[in-house]
Amino acid sequence: GAVAAEVRAGWGLSPTVIPNGVAAQRFATAASDDPVAEARRAEWRRRLGRYVLAVGGIEPRKGTLDLVEAYHLLRQRDPDVRLVIAGGETLFDYRDYRAEFERRCAELDVQPLILGAVEDDDLPTLVAASSVFAFPSTKEGFGLAAMEALAAGRPVVTRDLPVLREVFGNTVRYGATPTQLAGLMAEAMESGADPGPGRALAASLTWAAAASRHVEFYAAHPMPA
Repeated sequence: GAVAAEVRAGWGLSPTVIPNGVAAQRFATAASDDPVAEARRAEWRRRLGRYVLAVGGIEPRKGTLDLVEAYHLLRQRDPDVRLVIAGGETLFDYRDYRAEFERRCAELDVQPLILGAVEDDDLPTLVAASSVFAFPSTKEGFGLAAMEALAAGRPVVTRDLPVLREVFGNTVRYGATPTQLAGLMAEAMESGADPGPGRALAASLTWAAAASRHVEFYAAHPMPA
């Protein structure tokens, strides 16, 4: 895989690649026609209106500055859509990046709703109620948040990274610049997408399969006595 190639190039090691698991059913249920799920999605939309959602906080790896630029461009086409960012703080010191984020938001008159950490039980319906899921990360190993959005049947726009191409194939839209990301988000909201392939991909990546692959790996590579 793409990350394994980086490890080989950087450190001369040959890792075994085991894909993440995804709790896909939680997000599929949140997007279902179950009356409770419908009511919870309706409550998010009542509070937030139509919104672009990003999950993961405000930090360089998540490409948040590019997200602000892309949203600013998107808003020229769709003034009523809102930018919502969910996610907690990391252990790293990103104060300078956060200050630049706030400065750029002020310059562009972008006023994102920053939710911070979201309760685990609330996250699936927050995702399922979004109009489009934005994932402009500059570095990822798998892309769990975007995979969860696919499980919820949402259109996903990601950064064009080799690892994401490898994991997601043709189930998401890829952009390299804020202009491209904005255009793809607008396209996703205007035309939608068949959620079937993304849901099937997410459902295929079970935690049981990931655990089984780990057991096989450790059985084949026992620790020295």
